[in-house]
Amino acid sequence: MTDAAPAPTVAEQFPCRGVRFVNGRTEHRTKRPRDNRWWDLLEAACGKTGYKTDAYTFGTIRDCRGCAQAIAVDNQQAA
Repeated sequence: MTDAAPAPTVAEQFPCRGVRFVNGRTEHRTKRPRDNRWWDLLEAACGKTGYKTDAYTFGTIRDCRGCAQAIAVDNQQAA
């Protein structure tokens, strides 16, 4: 009899917070890029993909509601 390891949570799968994609106005939770290479296409918890940027932008940057909802739904299912 083998015990299967528990499935990782969304928060564990997407550990990087506050990642903004090029031309984006929201900050996402993403998977960790290999070797922190900026040219790797990143996937967010909400399903969006993009390239990381640290460029300055005018206006407010807000958290992605889709990423927050994905984490909240996963937490509710785990409870």
